[in-house]
Amino acid sequence: MNEERSTHLLERLEQRAAALLGLLRESRVQQDALQSRLAELERRRVELEASHAERAAEVREEQGAREALAQRCRELQARVTELEATRLELAEENRELDEQNRELEAHNRRLLERDPAEAGTVLFHRQARRAQGLSALIGHRPRKQAGEVADAPADPEEGVSVTPTEPAAVPAVPADPPVEASTEVRSEVTGAGTTPELDIGEAPSPQALLDQWYRRYSSTFFKGHTRPLKVGIHEELSAREPWPEKLVRRALACYVNLPRYLKSVREGAWRLDLAGEPAGQVDAAAAEHAHRKLERLQADRRNPGRSARPRAKGGAKGREAAPGHRGADGQGGPGGQGPSSGEPPSGAETPDRQRASSSASPNPASPSPGAPERRGPATLDEKLSALLAKHNQR
Repeated sequence: MNEERSTHLLERLEQRAAALLGLLRESRVQQDALQSRLAELERRRVELEASHAERAAEVREEQGAREALAQRCRELQARVTELEATRLELAEENRELDEQNRELEAHNRRLLERDPAEAGTVLFHRQARRAQGLSALIGHRPRKQAGEVADAPADPEEGVSVTPTEPAAVPAVPADPPVEASTEVRSEVTGAGTTPELDIGEAPSPQALLDQWYRRYSSTFFKGHTRPLKVGIHEELSAREPWPEKLVRRALACYVNLPRYLKSVREGAWRLDLAGEPAGQVDAAAAEHAHRKLERLQADRRNPGRSARPRAKGGAKGREAAPGHRGADGQGGPGGQGPSSGEPPSGAETPDRQRASSSASPNPASPSPGAPERRGPATLDEKLSALLAKHNQR
């Protein structure tokens, strides 16, 4: 009985062991499958990490390229702004030059209509740069009496002749004009009527007008610490001032081209109107433009003879080509002011005054015996260069 029970227990134990061994084999198979699956997933993870690293590198490259393109766009935008400011400045200068040329041509036509005998004589030569002076008031010069024109050679101030340089191809005025022609020219120049418009004697120089603004607009124009001006302030000044717009612009240019003004034009600085109230801020483009202008001005002050030398050479050629101008300048005597004095001339002579003075002296090219030798006439470029040099020294 005991043996049967033992045998039965052993059989049950063997069956249980066989079942457990089967489960063990199945678990090992499942473990091998899971390990292979885990290895495959690990390999997939490594591949995904490598792909992610490549994508991150590509993103960084694209970000760098995008930043480079943005920097290039900013540079191009700044360049476009600079070119636009230069274009506007050149357009304004071109407009002033065209207006001045139209006035001079109209004045020349009026002179030729009054004196058809000299229709073939060139009365002026168009300049390549803007004249600095009161050429805008050339049509408003008052007539002088006949006695004053006849005595013009004896007046030292009348001897200062501001005449543009003429090319060598321009024929000179005959040295010995007939007495009848001289009398006719004097009678035309010394007409009794005066222009009812603005008198040239009442018009101040640009610097004198600026000195008036220092007193009248003391909260806007400063002689010491300077503040930027409102954009478009020249329009308000032109509306308030009785003078032509050109004179107002030139007086304003005397102020805005000062080094202390250019230094005050900084980004974010407040601009002032005529009442001294804030009227907008200086942007980056205006500040950069003022900085470049200040650098050019300082470079010109360090090399003052660089730009004046070619103009002086051209003026000497003009004097050799037109010997008739020597007598016109020689009438000034010691009291005449040349370009070396650095002072602006007392008044720019119009072509009719030049013709009157040339008619009053029959032979201006041949000085009187015993008279000291006089230098050639100062050209308009030389006098303007001296005036600009003095202005820059201030």
